[in-house]
Amino acid sequence: MPHRKFFSYPFRVYIEDTDAGGIVYHANHLKYMERTRTEWLRAQGIDHYLFSGENNALDTSQLTNDQESLLKSSFSFVVHQLQITYHQPAIMDDLLIVTIEAVSCGAASFVLKQRIERDDTINGVVKRVIIATAAVTLACLNGKLKPRRLPDNIRDLVQLALQD
Repeated sequence: MPHRKFFSYPFRVYIEDTDAGGIVYHANHLKYMERTRTEWLRAQGIDHYLFSGENNALDTSQLTNDQESLLKSSFSFVVHQLQITYHQPAIMDDLLIVTIEAVSCGAASFVLKQRIERDDTINGVVKRVIIATAAVTLACLNGKLKPRRLPDNIRDLVQLALQD
């Protein structure tokens, strides 16, 4: 299982992502970043969508032992703080690269730096262009939606990424 400070995930821009002018709608940048955070966790073998709250309708009879253990730990992540800067527009059919870099880790939250980039050819030279940058603070909540300590495997993942 790779533990890296940087993680990247590609996205192709489709017409559904754009406004009438063919430019990616600003809120879709956030979707790309969210999906990249999910893929980052998934690449580490962490499934953070098994949330166990009182109103959870999940059929627990079909869960694997690992999923059952996760369900009992009862946690989810929410974006606590987000600061985003848009540098250049992304347009229809662009191949975007969304990256994650761990910045810090607290007891119940962690901070990631995310970038959306694109490779442009300028005067015959391929250059990576920054589309958007963001600082995202993710907070960990328990099944009652109250702050809780990060699970050990998440804290360890972020701590390892900080050491790279």
